[in-house]
Amino acid sequence: MVTTDPAPDEPPPPHDRRRLVLVTGAAGRVGTALRPYLRERYDLRLHDRVAAPDPRQGESVVVSDLADYGAVLAATRGVDAVLHLACVHGLELRFDDSVPTNVTGTMNVLEAMRTAGVTRHVYASSHHVLGAHSSVGLTQEEAADLDLAPDAAYGLGKAFGELASRLYAQRYGIKTMLIRIGNADPQVGDGRSLRMWTSARDLAQLVAIGLDDDRVVCDVVYGVSRSPAPLFANPRATELGYRPVDDAGDNLAPGFIPYHAMPPELGRDHVGGAYAVRDLPVKESQ
Repeated sequence: MVTTDPAPDEPPPPHDRRRLVLVTGAAGRVGTALRPYLRERYDLRLHDRVAAPDPRQGESVVVSDLADYGAVLAATRGVDAVLHLACVHGLELRFDDSVPTNVTGTMNVLEAMRTAGVTRHVYASSHHVLGAHSSVGLTQEEAADLDLAPDAAYGLGKAFGELASRLYAQRYGIKTMLIRIGNADPQVGDGRSLRMWTSARDLAQLVAIGLDDDRVVCDVVYGVSRSPAPLFANPRATELGYRPVDDAGDNLAPGFIPYHAMPPELGRDHVGGAYAVRDLPVKESQ
């Protein structure tokens, strides 16, 4: 009998049984938006510092802090994969305030995966790992291939998370997808976001590829839907079968601000927008 591998651009077939996925940050905006799509395919263990609301069939809720390694390990035992969404963010975020969740919490998740023998991981990174770069005149290929240049404490934490995830992928064989999410608001607010917006439906498609496709080793992809003026090329996602179905141009917010009308404080000419032009918050004295 002759068998053939699936074509490179075909999505992987679903696994024979419903797998259990730990979702950190499940009570947040992105986690809440992804849940309806993901629970069609997986059972979900919803982890956050507050209870994720309205659990449905196949969903269970765990409340604990990512800074507590013992609690993270307990939440990780018995799962088949981890979707690590949890983070703290904001223009006024100080580095010291980001450490418990964005640094220690990420290391706790990775170490818990190693200890519990979990070998599939999707890390929700961000375009803010490239945020300090100017976006003026970049081709899509150039933008997607920029060196890491975080724009503030949030982007710095995400860049750390990418590197830490790569460490565990390479040392311990954890199949990892790093998704650099663009703008995940429900609607597109301005001309900069138009270039990198993602719908929850498209982002869930990428997450499923990261959790299911055995071709994933430690891959960087961009969490973006279709756009009339895309900032990032996304060749690896395309190779893995990603086919976005939503278009940023069809999802403009009522108060949409065109690119040319964006005020300077929104940082239209930087990959990271306002994060790249706002002064870093001053460290609090001890």
